[in-house]
Amino acid sequence: MKKLDRYVGKIVLGAFIAALSFFMLITILVDLLTSLPRYAERSAAAGMGGFELTAYLGLRYLQMLPVVMTTVTPFATVVAAMFSVARLHNANEIVPMLFVGRSIHRVLRPILWCGVIAGTLMVVSWQWIVPHVGADLAASNTFLRESTSVQSGIVHERHEQDSQYFYAVKFDPDNETLEGAKLLVYGDLAADAVLISAPGATWDKDRGDWRLDQGRRTTKTGWGPIEWLGRPDLTPVVLMQSSRDSVDPSTMSYTELKSLIEERPNRNDLKLAFHRHITYPLANLLLLLLALPLAVRYERGSRISRLLAAIALCGGYMLTDLICQKLGQRQGMLHPIVAAWTPTILFGSLGIVMFSSTRS
Repeated sequence: MKKLDRYVGKIVLGAFIAALSFFMLITILVDLLTSLPRYAERSAAAGMGGFELTAYLGLRYLQMLPVVMTTVTPFATVVAAMFSVARLHNANEIVPMLFVGRSIHRVLRPILWCGVIAGTLMVVSWQWIVPHVGADLAASNTFLRESTSVQSGIVHERHEQDSQYFYAVKFDPDNETLEGAKLLVYGDLAADAVLISAPGATWDKDRGDWRLDQGRRTTKTGWGPIEWLGRPDLTPVVLMQSSRDSVDPSTMSYTELKSLIEERPNRNDLKLAFHRHITYPLANLLLLLLALPLAVRYERGSRISRLLAAIALCGGYMLTDLICQKLGQRQGMLHPIVAAWTPTILFGSLGIVMFSSTRS
C-alpha cells in the first residue's frame, strides 16, 4: 500500500466511523423516543421497575446494533466519502496530487475500497451476527408491544428419501407446546403413507422430541397410539423460524433464507430478502460511483452543497428500492428477483457512466 492510499484511507476511515456511529445513534434514538411511552406502559403492566426496564431496553438496543448497521452502512459510506473529498479540497491537496501525475480515479481509489470493505462487513454481519439476535429481537418486540407470541399455521416440509409435511394449528414458543399437530410421511407409493396426529404436543428437552397428547399413527392398514413425534430436528427454534410472522427475513442469514425458500417456495418475501442480501451491500460501491463525480465536479461548492447532493442520491436510491420492495412482496406485481436487482442495475449503470467520465 502506497503513501497516497494510506493517507486518503485514513481520512475516509475516520469519516466512515463517525458517520456510521451518527446514523446508528440517530436510528436508535428515534426508535426509543417514538416507542418509549408504549414501553413504559407495557413494563408497568408486567410489573417491571425503572431499573429493570432500562436494563431490558439497553440489551435490546445492543442487540439491534448489527441490524441497524446493515441498514445504514451504505449511507454512512457515501456521506463519509463526501466529507473526505471536501476535506481534501479545503486543504488544497487534490490539485498537488493531480499535478504530480496522479489521475483523479487513482486519488479516489482508497475511497472505493472503503465501499468494498463496508459491503463485505455487511455480508459477514448478515451471515454470522444478525441471525443470532433476530429471534431475540422478535421475542422482545412481542413483549414490548404486548402482542401474543402464539404463532398460527406453522408449516415445515422436508424432502429426502421420504417426504415429510408437518403442520400445526398453533405453536406457543414460550411454553413450547403445539396444538393440532400433524405429520404426513409419504414415499413413492400411496400405500406407504403414514399420518401422525395429536390434539396437542409438548417439547421434551431431555429426549429432544415432541411428546404427543393422545397421539395417533394412521396407515392404510389401520391406526394405533404413538407417544413421540419422531422428529428431533423440529426444535422450537426451527418452528419459530418457520412461522410466518415471528422472525423478520431481513434478520436471517443467507443459508437460513436459502433453506426456507426451498421449504416455502411460494413466499415472495423470502426470495426478495435473499437477493437483497446480495444487492444491498453493493449499494456501498454504487452510491460512491454516483456521489464522487459530483464531489469532484463541484469542487468550488460548499461542503453543505456536496452533502445535500449525496443525500439526494441516497434518497433517490432508497425511494426506488422501497417501491421495488413493495411491488416484489405482492404476488403477481413484480418478480422478487427483478424487484431486488432493479435499483442496483439502474443506479449502478448510471454510477459507472458518471465515474468513468470524471475528468482530472
